Amino acid sequence: MRRGRLQQGGALAAWGTDMGRTSRAVAIATAGGMSAAMLAASIGSRTALALVDPASHAIAYLQTQQSATDGSIPAGSSTDAVSEQYAIGAAAAGYDPKVLRNGSGPSVMTYLKAHAATACASAGACGQLIQAVVAARMNPRSFGGVNLVAVLNGMYHSKTGVYGDGEAFSESLAVQGLVAAGQTVPTAAIHHLAAAQDSDGGWDFLLIKDDPNGATNFDTSDTNSTAMVLMALNATGTRGRNATALAWLHTQQDGDGGFPYQAGAGTDPDSTALVLQALIACAQNPVASNWAVGGNTALSNLLATQARNGGYTFPGSTAPDPFTTAQVPPALERAAFPLRCGPARCFRTGATLP
Repeated sequence: MRRGRLQQGGALAAWGTDMGRTSRAVAIATAGGMSAAMLAASIGSRTALALVDPASHAIAYLQTQQSATDGSIPAGSSTDAVSEQYAIGAAAAGYDPKVLRNGSGPSVMTYLKAHAATACASAGACGQLIQAVVAARMNPRSFGGVNLVAVLNGMYHSKTGVYGDGEAFSESLAVQGLVAAGQTVPTAAIHHLAAAQDSDGGWDFLLIKDDPNGATNFDTSDTNSTAMVLMALNATGTRGRNATALAWLHTQQDGDGGFPYQAGAGTDPDSTALVLQALIACAQNPVASNWAVGGNTALSNLLATQARNGGYTFPGSTAPDPFTTAQVPPALERAAFPLRCGPARCFRTGATLP
């Protein structure tokens, strides 16, 4: 993502019976060009769980960064957003966000509940919070004394189809949140997203079709906005824009299999993760040959760049950080936004890291 935008005793035994997760993790490693043994060697031996599941390894890292005082993932002005991403990623990886905590401190959902009103102060933020609440199997219509869905609906401008400021992330997160909450998305909002597609097939951050000021304000198509809009549109069943958008994304893929924010900016793990999620939303196989460059795929790139402690480092930084890492686990689990668990629940109640 563009920088500056956005134990219970039986838990291990319960996880141990979920052989599907282990098998899938090994399959992911193999499909990404890395054997299970190589994967184990590359990430160390903290637990048998982490040896075969990179997403769990990332969640384990994030848990070490979790505040033992309030349950958040401290990240300055992005604390709410990163904490929400941690909850969503944990659910995608098979853990109950309601019990993940650092030592005896409160859970991340305790933190989010205490900050529900402020965390739902804008359309995009509210949409992401709803996704985290639903991912944790809690009620977004009664969370921390706030009806999050009602608040989000109050930010809708029916004449324009815009939620909040109408930017790509705001609109996409709002739509994803509504879908997660089981609410029908207004037709005008869907149209607003689709109609803003640039002529090259991508979407820009300000959600202005072929922004005439793009050359000076850098508001040209970018992978992050494109991925978020694609996930939002596909969540509503709107797939008519997929072909042209996927064609444009093909032009952005780097030789290492990953994706930059925009061509020439260099691969970063958050952009790579978002695009991988968008491919899943569009029913693409992210490890198929048509999404491989020199044998490298988005997934193999994420596997190869994970640090030994499970975290991810943004280019130019010297070490992993929670802001960068929190956005990756859903992609490692091949889960698009909003998180869909279907009839099989994402996690067993109380499931936590050993």
